[in-house]
Amino acid sequence: MPRNVILIQIDSLNRHFLRTYGNGWVQTPNLDAFARRAVVFDRHYTGSLPCMPARREIWAGVEEFWWRGWGPLEPWDEPIAYHANRAGITTGLVTDHYHFFEWGAHSYHHDFAGYEFIRGHEHDNHVTAPLREEPAWARRMVAEHGEGARIYLRNVASFRDEADFFGPRVMDAAARWLDRNHMLERFYLHVDSFDVHEPFHIPEPYRSLYTDEAPEDFNPWPRYGRSDVGELALSERELGWVRAQFAGKLTMVDTWLGRVFDALSRHNLWEDTAVIITTDHGHYLGEHGRIGKPASPLWNTLTHIPLLVWCPGQPARREGAVTQTVDLHATVLDLLGLSSPAPHSRSFLPVLLGQRSTHRDLAVYGYANARVGVTNGEWTLLRDHDPELGAAHWYSLQVGQLDYRSQPARQNRPTVFPDLVAGQFIPGVRTPHWRMPARSGDIRHLPPRREDLLYRADDAEQLRDLRAEHPGEVRRLEDQLRAYMLHLGAPEEQFARLRL
Repeated sequence: MPRNVILIQIDSLNRHFLRTYGNGWVQTPNLDAFARRAVVFDRHYTGSLPCMPARREIWAGVEEFWWRGWGPLEPWDEPIAYHANRAGITTGLVTDHYHFFEWGAHSYHHDFAGYEFIRGHEHDNHVTAPLREEPAWARRMVAEHGEGARIYLRNVASFRDEADFFGPRVMDAAARWLDRNHMLERFYLHVDSFDVHEPFHIPEPYRSLYTDEAPEDFNPWPRYGRSDVGELALSERELGWVRAQFAGKLTMVDTWLGRVFDALSRHNLWEDTAVIITTDHGHYLGEHGRIGKPASPLWNTLTHIPLLVWCPGQPARREGAVTQTVDLHATVLDLLGLSSPAPHSRSFLPVLLGQRSTHRDLAVYGYANARVGVTNGEWTLLRDHDPELGAAHWYSLQVGQLDYRSQPARQNRPTVFPDLVAGQFIPGVRTPHWRMPARSGDIRHLPPRREDLLYRADDAEQLRDLRAEHPGEVRRLEDQLRAYMLHLGAPEEQFARLRL
């Protein structure tokens, strides 16, 4: 078994942009070389979506979307770093993912023995010096995003070459962490790169690597939603340019990821260090007429994600076992020789070691209080929800999930919130917590009600809905999903909302 574990997350990494999963045009030589020596998982899926829900699954092994959406770690969560620290294993976090440090998604860094936070990505309010002028390449971005874009532009105004950009700085910091700490008896290093997340702003040579178009004509930060109709619609020329920038950013991240691999080689760490590379979710770039990560439907572009694992002593091969994000918690702890108390995480170490060929019967994924996807690896059902059939709640200790600041306070009298109920609602959690009405923002990306969708696994792009031709498969997956939810102890309203 390895002495050390490194978990590398590359945000919004599309599976179909990687050569090991069939891509033929994006240059990722370091990821390609890693995949050739690794165990490549072919049926790995998301769980709770999007960014921070996926991270809570990894950190704490909690399949959270049944009970709440985007939020912090709860006081009863026991992250990987918490258990590793108690076992005397040194833990480190390197990240530019600013959501870790903002209100509403805080506390993820607390258990690490040390962390390095690289400031300034996306909306991180880092630089306050006024922006002297808007560069020509950003004018359309500013027109679309206003002050949010100006925050980003202030943060990157001093950038001169690729070493200044976020993905390169994260990977360089991770390599330097290994240079400083390679002599430790044991360590767990978590590298969380916000790239290849938008804005798709990259320097040369990456900006022109996959396109000859001038950047001044385009917006590198398209808003989420429909890309084929409506006010956010993008032309094929615009989509082609955005895909080229996404690919360019991926190539840039891959280039600097090579520094991490070089550090592993320089200090002879490959022989006793497991390395896991994955993502939180994919990103629509015009597939199914979508851009970004709107919450419905949950097609493979968003939910079928890469997982590459180097485990010392294991031969390179492909694995067909069904796994999902929440399983990383138990698996990392298992690799470190520790047990996981998390109720929803299942270690796939036996699959990794070649001792088993199966893992989960089902992978289940979704946004809180929205459509749910369920796959057994052969069939996938995207189960629609009906918000009129059940009240939507969040279950959390953080009352801040509700925007009580908008509630009118009565003079000299306490404000009363009749919809806030205290109790013990989450199975296995003894700490009293709150049940509260879900924020309206939870379903901001949902279209009007649609029907269920059913796909075969060999329809990788999910272009042919077979629901009408195979009602028996729909019923079978419905029954499996219902049994799965009963086993978890999912809230009663979720059965109603999902028509189960």
